[in-house]
Amino acid sequence: MQFDKVAILRLIVERLRADLAAAEKAVAIARDTATHPDAQGSSKYETMGLEASYLAQGQGQRLVEVERALTHFMQLKLPDPSQHIGLSSLVVLRDEQGNEQQLWLAADAGGMQLEYRGRTIIVITPKSPLGKALLGKCDGDIVELSIGEGNRCYDILEVY
Repeated sequence: MQFDKVAILRLIVERLRADLAAAEKAVAIARDTATHPDAQGSSKYETMGLEASYLAQGQGQRLVEVERALTHFMQLKLPDPSQHIGLSSLVVLRDEQGNEQQLWLAADAGGMQLEYRGRTIIVITPKSPLGKALLGKCDGDIVELSIGEGNRCYDILEVY
């Protein structure tokens, strides 16, 4: 199967735009809850306002992360195809059980999953153990990872 990386990049940007809209809405709700008069306790044991402010802070952090990822992907210029895996590579792996997976190696948005032509593509970063192990490898290479007490082995089938 051939992969159109430009189309996949568009899917990533669309997903991040939707995530951004949801994060903006969540920040507004959390902020309104934290500042609402009913959330202010009448004693030190009534902490709803404090808890809501922590939630608003966390939602704000998430908003910043999504904005950063969206900016990154919107400005991304796809490099010329290379046999070596690097940022913006799309990699097809097969594990010991014969299961295949498609991974997009990116600087941001790790963990995002999207559907492309009936296949799931997972965005991973070099901060992940698998992302780190894949950097610089080529199709045909084998990647071994120690996860917990077990080892995982992957064959690199294709690099786009």
